[in-house]
Formats: sequence, C-alpha cells, structure tokens
Amino acid sequence: MTSALAGWLAASLLVQGVGPTVGDTVWLSRTIAVPPGYVVRAADWDPADPIELLGRPRVVVAGDSAQITYPVVVWQPGAQLIELPGPLLLGPGGKVDSLRGQQMKLEVRSVLPRTTPDSALSPQPRAAIVAIRAVSLAPLMILWIISLALLLPLHLWWRRRGKPAHAPALDAPAAEPPLARWADAGEYRAVANISAVRLRSAVAQRVAAAHPGLDTERLLSDLAAVRPHWPLAELGDILRGLDEARFGVAPASDALALSRSSVAMRARLLGEAA
Repeated sequence: MTSALAGWLAASLLVQGVGPTVGDTVWLSRTIAVPPGYVVRAADWDPADPIELLGRPRVVVAGDSAQITYPVVVWQPGAQLIELPGPLLLGPGGKVDSLRGQQMKLEVRSVLPRTTPDSALSPQPRAAIVAIRAVSLAPLMILWIISLALLLPLHLWWRRRGKPAHAPALDAPAAEPPLARWADAGEYRAVANISAVRLRSAVAQRVAAAHPGLDTERLLSDLAAVRPHWPLAELGDILRGLDEARFGVAPASDALALSRSSVAMRARLLGEAA
C-alpha cells in the first residue's frame, strides 16, 4: 500500500465500563478508509495465548470507510499488547492490496478478589478419619428388575405394531443462490462459477452427450451437430463471458449481468424441453 493509504488507518477498542476482566468478550476494532472501487476483506487471524478468537470478524462499511471488528477473549490478567491483522483491499481487475497490522494495548482485570498472601495463612488442623461404609449392589439390582418389568411389555407391544410405512419423499425445488448478494459482497467469481455450472447442467439435461466436463468450444461444436436450431451464438457468448469472469479475464462487474442472461437462457432451454 502507498503511504497515503497507510495514513488512513485508525484503531479503537470497543469495551464498556472501566475495562474488561478475564473471560469477558472483547470486540477489537479498527477503521480504515476505503478507496473508490475497492472491497474490504477481513484477514484470517489465529492469535496466540492468552488471546482466543471467538468467531468470524465483522466488516461494516459506512461511506468511504470500513470498520473491521474481531470478537476475542483474554485468559490472563494484566497489560496485553495485541496486534490486529491487516485487512485486504480487493480492487478492480483482481488487484489485491494488504494493509499493515495495527497494535493496541488492553488492560485486563482479574476476576479473583485480593486475598491474604500464602505466607500469612495459618495451617489448618488435621482432618478426622473418614469412616468406610459398606457398599451393596441390592439397590442397583432392584432398579434393574423394575426397569425390566416396565420396559419388556412396552418392547413386545412395539414389535407387534410392525414397521411404519414411509411416506414418499417429495422433491423440493432447489433454492436459487443469492447471486445479487454475492455480487454486492464482491464475490464475482463465485457468481460466474455457479451461473456457468447451472447453465451447463441445463444443457446436459437436454443433450446427454454435452456433459459439464467438456470445454466451451467442444460443447458448442457438439451442440451444433445435434441442436442446430438452438440459439448457439447467444449461448456461446454467455458461456465464454462466464469463463472469462471466472478466471479473472473479464471485468468482475460483468459477472452479475452475465448471470442474469444465463438464467434467461436456462429457462429457454428447459422450457423447450417441457
């Protein structure tokens, strides 16, 4: 990152009251400025003892800045020097910038009360001898007999009922993936990948030989031989565009538009089968 981006970093500690104690949930937060066209991703973090990460980080974008928050717990009292990992900035065209980590100090209070030092404690008197009691298996045997008397008739009655009939399973319609939400989160390659898989699966339902293992050009060539009346030119443009978006060749912002076109094309192909 440039020095200008590094100057936009800020960090804050979200703790209520006078300070956390050992075992409290603490939200460690830092705020960064986000350049136009960039998407913020929180970096993975595996802190060392006595700090433990409690869950996934949370990213909140507000205007031209973003706040990255990690929920942690500290298992040792005293002053702790914690270094939050630097987040990632995903830019247009697959550009990735990483920011430096941010150090912060945290004072953790003990939950144990202050007591008298060990040297000032007087020894306790000797404990009395514990008498040994006799152990009997009679209560356990009585419990087994009562349980057998109650459960045996129930077991025999249950076996006479026969096997229950299973209702036929209903094929639930597959839920549509939230492509628009993925695109808003910057997961353009995931949008292009799932759209290409679903479109190729629809083609394979119509033409068994056009299985998803074929590359795009081989797939179009085979379809031209068995389905010449299909809109192969439009289908080829969609599949090639999705391939370019999946592998970062085309601009990532085109992935959602190509996904919508693939949904319409899939509906046309499957509607023709019906």
